Order: sequence, then structure tokens, then C-alpha cells
Amino acid sequence: MAEFRVGRGHDGPARVGEYILGPTTYITPLLASSFTSSDTIIAYGALDRDSPLSDKPMLVALPFAGHIDDIPFSKIRESDAVILPSLISFASLSSDASNLVLKYQHEVLSKTTPDLDASRTVIRIPSDADSVLLSKLTEVGPLGAMFSFNGHLGPQDFGAIKTRSRLPLHMMTLAAGRIEPGLIPLLYYTGFDVIDVGYAEESATASERLWKNGSEKIELGKDRRYCSCPACAKLDTAGTKDLQGILLEHNLSIYRSVLSESQEAMKTGRLRWLVESSTHNSPAQASLVRSVNNELYSYIEEFSPTTGPKALPVIGSESYHAPVVQRFRDFVANRYTPPANKSIVVLLPCSAKKPYSDSKSHRRFASTIQSAMFGLESRVAEVILTSPLGLVPRELERIYPAGQYDIPVTGDWDAEEIEIGASALATHLRKFSSSAVVIAHVSGGYLDIVRAVESRIEQSLIYTTPEGRATSRPSLEALKETLEDIKSILNLSGGPRTELEEIVSATADYQFGTGAGNVLVPANAKLKGKPYRMILCSVDGEQVCSFVAESGSLSLTLAGGRLLAPLKRYWVRLEAPKVKGGSVFAVGVQEADFAIRPGDEVFVINRADDVIAVGRSDMSGREMCELTRGRAVSVRHKKE
Repeated sequence: MAEFRVGRGHDGPARVGEYILGPTTYITPLLASSFTSSDTIIAYGALDRDSPLSDKPMLVALPFAGHIDDIPFSKIRESDAVILPSLISFASLSSDASNLVLKYQHEVLSKTTPDLDASRTVIRIPSDADSVLLSKLTEVGPLGAMFSFNGHLGPQDFGAIKTRSRLPLHMMTLAAGRIEPGLIPLLYYTGFDVIDVGYAEESATASERLWKNGSEKIELGKDRRYCSCPACAKLDTAGTKDLQGILLEHNLSIYRSVLSESQEAMKTGRLRWLVESSTHNSPAQASLVRSVNNELYSYIEEFSPTTGPKALPVIGSESYHAPVVQRFRDFVANRYTPPANKSIVVLLPCSAKKPYSDSKSHRRFASTIQSAMFGLESRVAEVILTSPLGLVPRELERIYPAGQYDIPVTGDWDAEEIEIGASALATHLRKFSSSAVVIAHVSGGYLDIVRAVESRIEQSLIYTTPEGRATSRPSLEALKETLEDIKSILNLSGGPRTELEEIVSATADYQFGTGAGNVLVPANAKLKGKPYRMILCSVDGEQVCSFVAESGSLSLTLAGGRLLAPLKRYWVRLEAPKVKGGSVFAVGVQEADFAIRPGDEVFVINRADDVIAVGRSDMSGREMCELTRGRAVSVRHKKE
């Protein structure tokens, strides 16, 4: 019997896991090889053709047989995983070949002996597999799936990734075929647990030395690129018969290095950045990443955490549609509602320092607005234009990724950036009254965005940057004078400061959906604290949530969970009547909201719909329901 356990941690579908074969546990991600094995490399070979590479369990491919009864199941070692046979002369078959492959494997599984538990089997999945047949095959019980890559990074390789996205979450997935080292970050990011390194041997046989990006032909006695690895140190004294072994050792070290880099990037929340940086390796790899962005957004976003590193690099066009970036734009567009008392909207440029309020430029903007409005600051809505987030309402400037992204600030924007910003701004301004006045205190690319929406908005628009730079003295003076004039013309009246309420309410809507702000911050709510530290929110004398400035997000109390429960969002239903210990594990989850993403604030209910705990999710909602192992929620408060 085999078992695959998914562990904690996410950066997209990338995950850590345990692939258990008999007494041996392999920690994934790991490599697969037909020529060596170790703790980080699982060996594979063909039954009756290759001798076992290791005493440890390995992946054994069954041969095709004209009659299924002729397959030598009895020769399979007790703990080996078994790759089901494909069809002979696959390349010569018709366009219906992939369906025949799936049907044949389904028949093999149905005829296996009791000695071969279905959990030990690994099914071969064509890149164009039929969804219905694939579903029937996975229901039989295999815990592994194998996909073939031809290395061209074209339709077949993308098809393999796309088909992988349709598999049940509990299955171990193997990427096999011609896989160059530079493809590892993308394969890991899209959810492959085991990656074949057979190309390392193929290249060594052809006297090619691999690098993360590219390769070189090696000829003894001729100049070559410097390498510090122990294998390449032998090249100066090597003979012709030693060359292949040396190159194989080097090539394998490159695969190990790239996988290690990918693992570390996943742990630190920078795997997506690593994948984006790989788009510069070749046009084919850039095309493959873009296909993943365009066609598999829902799959990638589902497993992308709502929290992340303190600094999130956003350095190129591939970042424009990264899941955390696109999700932020969607949430601001669909969940954010500006307070009704905002009569003036001030558009501001972003800053290199995050959050914006901590930057020198935004402190100048704040001082100017305060000086001009003097007690009426609550009537002003501040909106920061930025790429690739589009825009950030001041109330949400600390939430992930707005408070963490790092982008080159040059003032030069490309056409796609301008359109993303213009679309976001047009949508945002439609939420304000047509009588509101919009002040554009921007220049450069920011100014291009505003000009692009002039014909799409109903509000009056005023520009206040005569000198070009928004932070120049003449520009700040123009902003102040304009605000004073509008204050006088509109005859604005005063009112209490609402900064704390606006921050907590907007953050609640962002985290839990529209209406959550009204629930957690009703008219009788009492708030205390500071925006750049912590804000405590109480209702009827009981604390319901706290705003943590460092993360820009809300933490619930049990009382807050009870208030949100009627909205029926971000809930996890536990089989037990109450929570024991500091965690909720997937095995005990009965149901969960599929909108939950790793890192979300959630509340836990029992079968009687009582709120029994609140905390942070460690999985997506679907993972909580489909997986039987792993921590689903890290509990902060629970009902005793």
C-alpha cells in the first residue's frame, strides 16, 4: 500500500508532501532517475528490463502486453510503485489514442491481483486526456499520475500542465520526459511533485554540459565555461572515457541546485517571482508561462496565499497577471465601497517605500491635505495609482500585496500598464457620486492613466501638477489651493474623524466580502488604536476584531466570528462539537467555503452551526474537504 500526504505550505499549487512506499518515506518535491537514487532521487525502471537501482522502493513501469493476463504482476517487489503500461507504438495510433490509453489502464487496474493495491499504481495521462475517462480512472484508487513532456514547451507540454490541474488534490504527480533544468520552477509551481532528470544522462552522452538556462558542448582540451562544482574540477585531467561520467555528475548537480532553489523560493513566498524571472530564458518558456497565466488562472489562484513575504518583487509584464496581483484588483473592484461622505477624490502617485504613508512623498501629501482641509479630511478620498495593482484606496494600503510589492519606479509606463490602471480607475470612480470632484495630483505615466479615463467618468477633473513632479513646491501649493477652493465652493461641513472606522470597515469588506464592514463596524462600534500599529474594534462592549498594521489585515475574535456567521462566507465546518488543541485538521473537516485561500481569516462552526473557533487557514477550502491529512486551520481563539 502507498500513501501520499500533503504538508503545510503553498505558493500557488506548489506544495511539500510525503510519498510513502512501504517502510520508505520520500519528501517531495524530489527528482526521479533511471540511473541513480538517493534520499532526494527516487529511482525508476522497466520491469524485466532494468535491474533495481536501489534496495529502496522505486517506480517500476509495467510492460505492454497483448493480453492483460500476461502482465507479470507477481514479479513486482512488495513496496515498489507501479507505473501502468501504455500502448505499443503509441505514436502510430489515431487521434483517439489518448482515450485508448486511459481505457487500457482502467482495464489493467480492474484485473490486478490482490498483491497490487491500486494505491501503489501510477497512471500515465496523455496531455489531451478526456475528462470523463480520466475521472473514471482516478476513482479506481491510484495515488500517482505521470505526464510526459517533449521539451518543446508547446501545446503538448502545456496540455500536460493543464490536464494536471484537473486531477484530485490527493494524487502525487510525476513530470517525465525531456525536462531541462530551467523548467523545474514552473513545473513545481504548477503542482508537480516528482520531476524526471533523464535528460541529464542524455545530455552527458552527447558531451553536453547543462546549466540552469542552456547548455554547452564540451571537448577536452578546449576552452569552456568556468564551473566550481567538484565534477568539473576533474575535467583538466580527464580522459575521453571519463567525460560522460563527469558531465553526468555535473548535470545532476544542476538539477539538484535548481530544485533546491525552487524549494527555498516556495518557503519564502518567492516561487512565483522565480517563475516570472524564467520567462527571459527563451521565447518558448515565456509563451508557456503566459499560457499558464491566461488559461489556468483559477487553478493557480486557488492555492495562492493571501499573505506573503515582506517584499514581493514585481518586475515585469508577467507580474501584471500574477494571481495575487489580479486577485487584489478584482477585490478592490468588487468588494471595496467608498464611504458615502467623500466629496473629493485625490489621485496620488505611488512610492517606492511601502506602505505609502511611511514615504516622504506621501507624508508631504498628507500634510498638504490636512493643512488645506483642516478638520474636513474625512471628506477626502485618497486613491494611489500604481502598477500593476491598478490603484490602492488609502484604507487598504497595508494589506497584502499592496503593502509589500516592490516595483521599479521610473514614471515610464507601457501600454498594458496604462490600460490596467485606466480600467481600474474608471471602475473605481463610478462608485463615487457624479457631483464629487476628482483632483489628479500626478505626472508621467500616472497622468497618462488619468487622461485615458477622462471620457469614461462623470465627475469634474482638476489637474494640480503644473511643474510635472507631484512633490514639487508649486505642485503642492496648487493642490492646497485647489482643495481650499473646492471646500469653499461645496460649502463642506465638519464631522468627527473616521479614519479608524474606514480602515477596519474597508479591510473587512476586502477580506470577507461586501457587507462584512457593516457587520463588524456598525454605527455603535467603538474603535481605539493607531492605523500604523493596531486598531481594536468592539461592539456592545465586546471586542470583535483587531486590525494588525504589520499585515494590514483583521484578526477575528469568537464574537467577530459570530457576527460574520450569517453572511455564510469563510467558514469551516468541523465534524466534532468543539475544537481540541490549537489546530483543526483536514480529516475532521466536514465542509468548507471553497472561497477560502491559504492565509485567510476563517471561523469554524460545528454541526449545530455554533461558532467554535477562529483562526488562519493553512489550506484552500477545497483542500480541507478533499484531503484527509494536514493542518487546515491554525486556531487563535476557541470556545471552551
